[in-house]
Amino acid sequence: MLFEQVSADIVSAMKNKDKVRLMALRNVKTYFIETKTAPGANDELSDEDAIKILAKLAKQGKDTAAVYESQNRADLAEEEMKQVHIIEEYLPKPLS
Repeated sequence: MLFEQVSADIVSAMKNKDKVRLMALRNVKTYFIETKTAPGANDELSDEDAIKILAKLAKQGKDTAAVYESQNRADLAEEEMKQVHIIEEYLPKPLS
């Protein structure tokens, strides 16, 4: 399941001292936990729901990076896009 994969990758990012990956995955896990503990969720998170969350976070990150670009903050836009690329690693590859 994606929840367990993200949790394992957080530990790996901590060991490798990869701050960008760690920050992105912690953000993802926060959304996963909120969804799992929502009323009626029965403390479960399907991969389908996890993919929806990941897609939403990737889109939000791209939108945020675009805002940073429009404000001439390329440094913040680059940081945001790094996190988006990490999140997109967990999404299924689009069909060609």
